[in-house]
Amino acid sequence: MVLRSSHRRGREAARTCTRPGGHRRPTLGAIAVGVATLTCGPRPGTGAAVPASGSHSQLPGGPPPPRNGLQLPSLAVAWSPPTLTAGDAEALAAALAASPSVEVLLGPGQTGWDARVGPALQALSPGLKITSVRQAEQAAIVARPEALAGVREADSGRPRYRSDDILLQETWLRRHDPSASSIVSVDAAALDLTAWRALPAARVGGCEPAVRALAEGQEQGLAQLEGFLNHADALLWQFYSAQLAAFVPEIQAELRPFASGQAPDEADAKARFECGRAYWEHLQPYVACKSAEPCQVAPRVVLSAGGARVAAPEPPLALSDRCPMLVGRDYPGELRQLGLDAAEAATAALDRDWSTLADRLGAVAEVHAVLEDICTPRRWRFAAPDLFEARDRLARVGELLSSPELALPQATWRVEAADLFVPGAGPMRQLARFDPGPASVNPTIAAEARGLREFVLSRAQCRSGHDPRPMSVLVADAESGRARFFGYLYAEELVCGDLPPLGRE
Repeated sequence: MVLRSSHRRGREAARTCTRPGGHRRPTLGAIAVGVATLTCGPRPGTGAAVPASGSHSQLPGGPPPPRNGLQLPSLAVAWSPPTLTAGDAEALAAALAASPSVEVLLGPGQTGWDARVGPALQALSPGLKITSVRQAEQAAIVARPEALAGVREADSGRPRYRSDDILLQETWLRRHDPSASSIVSVDAAALDLTAWRALPAARVGGCEPAVRALAEGQEQGLAQLEGFLNHADALLWQFYSAQLAAFVPEIQAELRPFASGQAPDEADAKARFECGRAYWEHLQPYVACKSAEPCQVAPRVVLSAGGARVAAPEPPLALSDRCPMLVGRDYPGELRQLGLDAAEAATAALDRDWSTLADRLGAVAEVHAVLEDICTPRRWRFAAPDLFEARDRLARVGELLSSPELALPQATWRVEAADLFVPGAGPMRQLARFDPGPASVNPTIAAEARGLREFVLSRAQCRSGHDPRPMSVLVADAESGRARFFGYLYAEELVCGDLPPLGRE
């Protein structure tokens, strides 16, 4: 997933590098890798000399070797997986603070809450005295039941609701516990579920500091790698343009008879002509490439969740499996092979230290994908120690991303064909991938990020079995009958195992 956040849209261009020739470098993103497809047909050579390689030698036109790792900001920041909230428990706490003693009324749907609601209310207002807990339907004690729908205040933060239209019935007031100064009623919310779901979601907690630090790290890493990435693409173009100049004119000449005219009537001849026409159209983006500058189908280095890759867009092609036999050559396979040969020659000349850092920066996309998942607001809760552990795990991932480790002896580029999807660029054909070696910190980053996801999902509490409707909570003065507070809360906001009410962790 490409790193994006609403508060940084104005800096989107800074995370997408522009190269000579005008095409945009695909930024970090998650990829879908398919099965490698080998092509048949002749394997043309590059006919060009390959510059000497080596981790500690400066290539002609390339940047000097790096002396350290990626200079990224720390991920040791305050964040938490956001929890969906229906209301404001702090406003409820303020109403309870003015009530030294309360009588609690539970609606018929709150079975099993008798022993739990008292401690939850006392957690919101320490010292609160619960005089009694009994069952009573909320609508039966409210003079205007329609007011229970409330009005959600359009302010920032957790939602609040109007309570000024709510008044307890006089007949009920004569029957309340005289030792209680207030009444607290907890019942299933009397609201339209469709209308409720249409309201904007509110949450407690969030990952903005972590996402912001990760986005800044992506920008800084791309700036640090820009010289190497541009050099790598220029080197790829050097070899690729030589391949195009050597072989495309021949292919163009052979396919020219299919460029115009009508298809024959005879079935096999017609099928052959249609294949040749499709090949001719497929060839045109390669013909359009000029030797002076890269073209749209040229191989380039992309950074994805899988690391550093050499990839190239491919023009779409839909034709029969019989076409290579009917026409006599597998032209798309041969054109693809030109890219593989260029990738093999160019990557052999790339500095392995810079390649290692580029591969490491690609892991930022994996980390972002994890954050995107665990930072989707849900109805769940977390204990404070688990939140601390999750933050420590992300901080360790940040330390790995900033590791000073450079290329290990096993680090190398491998020519491997595969399908690749790069967000922002679309489907591409992988030609080569960088392998940092099993002992490198690079694969550890993705593993640690996935471990963070598994930890968060495994430690989430109260994440299932939810009633889609919130509870309605009413606090009213026992003497006047006027409501001091009215609002909605999801059940887990008030009671979730041993956790305090949401916001009081």
